[in-house]
Amino acid sequence: MQLVAESIYRLGRKHHNFYAVVDGRRVTVIDAGGSRELPLLEAGLQSIGLGLNAVEAVLLTHGHSDHVGFAREVSESGVPVMAHEAEAAFLTDGSRGSQVQPMDLPLWRRQTMAFLAEMIRAGAAQEYRLRSVQTLTDGEVVDIPGKPRTLATPGHTAGHAAYILEDRRVVFSGDALVTDGLIHSATGPQMLGDVFHHDVALARASLRRFGGQSTDVLLPGHGTPWYGPIAQAVAQARAAL
Repeated sequence: MQLVAESIYRLGRKHHNFYAVVDGRRVTVIDAGGSRELPLLEAGLQSIGLGLNAVEAVLLTHGHSDHVGFAREVSESGVPVMAHEAEAAFLTDGSRGSQVQPMDLPLWRRQTMAFLAEMIRAGAAQEYRLRSVQTLTDGEVVDIPGKPRTLATPGHTAGHAAYILEDRRVVFSGDALVTDGLIHSATGPQMLGDVFHHDVALARASLRRFGGQSTDVLLPGHGTPWYGPIAQAVAQARAAL
């Protein structure tokens, strides 16, 4: 578990992330990795003297299997799982969305195969749906540790959302804005390739929503943290299109 901002920890593996936001002895988890990664969260929390019982909520940026992961397992212990209202159908019954299929990717690239192998190890190849999800609206501030504000950023999926911690000037961007392109070697702020997005034009339009925020730490679903004004990250991502 890596400290990446004020009381915020990065977990996961080389190519994908989920996060723990700590407020005293209370925790919000942002995204839920793959289905085999709950032990990573448990070990990480233990390293700072906390247990899974400190988790008060799991916020999902979207419904892809490398982000939903252990969410259902945690929810069965009574922890609420939350997501933008436009993503609820995808999370619960698979409608209004789809997973990226390996055969759609350039399998001849070494980077692609490394990413897919990591997804298998993380349990992201195992897809299952949540029984229920608490829905959030655009702009809603959630009364959980960190007090994240919901920012609708659709396109990668129909109901993709980012989360902003105003007082810590941090944005969790999910897969709408990343620093690792997964299937190529470029790093730094960028969008995932078109093949990953449910609606490419809408995903590109959502970049404007990031540019209007006041944050200095970008914590993406894929890639390392990026430090600097979010407007600079968006400009770099646009330049790479």
